[in-house]
Amino acid sequence: MTYIRGVNLLPATGEWAYDSVPYQGRRAGVTGYTQLNLNYNPAGSRTDCDYALDQLAAQFPDCETVALVVAWFGSSTDASTCQVYPSTTFIGGSFEKYGGGSWTADDWRVSSLTQTSPGLVALPAPGGAAVYGGTPSDQSVVRCIEDLKARGFRVVFYPFLLMTCAGLPWRGDIGFAPDLSAAATAAVGAFLGGAAASQFTRDATNLTVAYAGAPTDYAYRRMILHYANLVVLAGGVDLFLLGSELRGLETIRGPAWSKAGTTGGDGRVTWDYPFVNGLIQLADDVRGVFDAASLPKDTSGLHNLIGYSADWSVWMGVQHPGADGQWPHLDQLYGHDNIDLVCFDNYLPLSDWTTGDGGLDAQNWLLPAPAGAWPPSAESCNGLGLSGAPTIYSKAYLKANIEGGQYFDWFYSDGDNLGIGLDPNGTDLRVSLPAGDRLTQSRNPYAANQQLLAPKQVRWWWNNGHQAVYDAGDGAGWQPHGAATAWIAQSKSIAFIEYGFASCDRATNQPNIFFNPATSQSGTAYWSIWDPSASSAGGYAPRYDDVLPTLALQAVYEYWVTDGNNMTSAGGVPMVQTAFMSAWNWDARPFPAFPTLTNNWGDAPLWPSGLWINGKTPFVPPPDADAPPSRGPYPLFPPLPAPGWSMRIAPRFATRAALHVSGREARAGRFLAPLWSIELEYDLLRMVSPNEELQAVLGFFAQSTGENAAFYFAPPALSPATAQVLGTGDGARTTFAFTVSIGGFALAPAGIGTVSALCLDGVASGGGFTIDSAPVPSVSFSTPPGSGVVVTASFDWYLLCRFADDDLDSEEFMAQLYALQSLRLTSVRS
Repeated sequence: MTYIRGVNLLPATGEWAYDSVPYQGRRAGVTGYTQLNLNYNPAGSRTDCDYALDQLAAQFPDCETVALVVAWFGSSTDASTCQVYPSTTFIGGSFEKYGGGSWTADDWRVSSLTQTSPGLVALPAPGGAAVYGGTPSDQSVVRCIEDLKARGFRVVFYPFLLMTCAGLPWRGDIGFAPDLSAAATAAVGAFLGGAAASQFTRDATNLTVAYAGAPTDYAYRRMILHYANLVVLAGGVDLFLLGSELRGLETIRGPAWSKAGTTGGDGRVTWDYPFVNGLIQLADDVRGVFDAASLPKDTSGLHNLIGYSADWSVWMGVQHPGADGQWPHLDQLYGHDNIDLVCFDNYLPLSDWTTGDGGLDAQNWLLPAPAGAWPPSAESCNGLGLSGAPTIYSKAYLKANIEGGQYFDWFYSDGDNLGIGLDPNGTDLRVSLPAGDRLTQSRNPYAANQQLLAPKQVRWWWNNGHQAVYDAGDGAGWQPHGAATAWIAQSKSIAFIEYGFASCDRATNQPNIFFNPATSQSGTAYWSIWDPSASSAGGYAPRYDDVLPTLALQAVYEYWVTDGNNMTSAGGVPMVQTAFMSAWNWDARPFPAFPTLTNNWGDAPLWPSGLWINGKTPFVPPPDADAPPSRGPYPLFPPLPAPGWSMRIAPRFATRAALHVSGREARAGRFLAPLWSIELEYDLLRMVSPNEELQAVLGFFAQSTGENAAFYFAPPALSPATAQVLGTGDGARTTFAFTVSIGGFALAPAGIGTVSALCLDGVASGGGFTIDSAPVPSVSFSTPPGSGVVVTASFDWYLLCRFADDDLDSEEFMAQLYALQSLRLTSVRS
């Protein structure tokens, strides 16, 4: 499948989630160990991450980049008091790793800390279960990077902050107020901390990095410099990020900030943004670590590069309340020598589709799209220039909004998501309610020279120098003023470190939002529908949609990679560096173990409506040396040994009827043999090792789509057949087809498995025969059985079937399994 060039690898937490070595753990005060990363195949020795990466390579063979996301935690949204720290859910516990046929003790290690170190900050655990898994252990990170490179992937190292304070807010909410003060600068300094590059020592034996500062120096520089040294142990990475989406920190102003900024000797303007300056210093420090380890930057081969990924909403600049303008605060970082790419997380909307008829986009579907000089007039900015019936499920429509529509030609001045309410368009549905301009679709065109305010203006941004845009009191309104910034046009490529879409209705209206009731940012896209749900605390749950996010991923990939919309400078620098264009997200917990093992992972219930790609596109099972042998051209429905299973099977005939003018009706069967309707009922489906029928069924359903819909099914209680008569010899006939008798019908099985006995007049044949699967399953004797000799066989046999409900998506199928406690199949003709 070709529409994924790179992925972000989650879950970001889990002490051994990324490891290629099996681990088990024991929490303090608990007897016995629990396996931690063998959930997909508990009886094997290959880890969950091994299988997940196998699935990624099988499903997206053109995927070339994996961004390894590794989390520390933030304790507060106040920069002056926020601790940035690693932690484990096994504080005071112990771990063992598997190797050489036995388990041996090993420690969780991160920056001189182990699970027994004093001063570890415990993760919040409301109800007794931690809200996150622990920080991945250093040795697991090193081994994962080495494994990714051995598999041929380009590797991005992505340090990540997850917040642990009340409401589990977004890391972009970390800030300080009021700014424009020495206190604001001090708050940024406290957040960054004083860790120096000289305080870190690499340990190649234990695959960790020691820190000579205070063990409880929990600050941001320690995190970044620790991982700069750790990736050196893994031989380097292709892109090292200094973090992402720290919007609130980026926009804190120091006391020297002014609208005009400070123009340096190079004629370039900068502003007093302490955290941006802190990122510049970190870039220099990380470059020093890499250079000293003989890992110099390679901009042509794309190795050992450094970047910082901004949020889509401020990657071009920030607007300060009351300041009447926008300042390109990150340009001084983008223009710095030791920043190699302009990175941002691209969650810009690809639609503005309301309920009812779809709103203005549907109404202006056929009208010409804006052309010529920018900005378009208010009268022309709504046209799309598309053909066919208006629908949000049009890839052409989604592509038209990559460099068009909201945040390109026009904007809404306000329009918060107000939560769930009755659809104002009168459909009697519950939707995520927009407000303000967005509710009325009152679109505001940009004014001339205001491209800096439009975050979709990627092409303009890359091709031009920049100035601050603000109201200078001259009556011209918001216009460019002052000296140019440190950004040099076309000097570096832009990289979309994250992009993705939730599996929810109308997700492309607001890709940056996701459903997680535990967080303060939980929600779904503007205008998205919520369906009644008895299992939801509020009585409603997001309407799932896996089709739209898949189309959107395809649209982004095709637009930038295959449709010719990218461009290259005269010096050979591409505008968008698509090698690092990474979708959010692929999980190191392989499908279907995740999400069906809900007792193992607290985020499993979020999978249906989340941004996970695993399990939501045609499933390809990973190659596995321990897998059972093939049974011919079709996969075999998984065995279901759980108690309480029963089966109903009934023939289904098709007839053709013709009504004659005389009034007589003539009927003829379409086929001599019936098709079969099969219903399997059960009391339970288990999903705890070693009995994992639910995972087996869900995974098999996910792969049985399209041209892979047909599979072999061995009917319980009917297969294997015992002493089944295949025919009677006549002294000349050598080939006998396998047949099965069901209710008076002689059925020709679609396939056969093990033949346990082949008898001539009840005496086992000693050889002299071959078993053939085509054109029909049959046995051929080298010497014809004598006249009157009865040929019988005992054998496993299969019907060729498909799921009767194969039009369902995976979530609907899963819900039906729970609600109906039955599976319906129908046989098909080969």
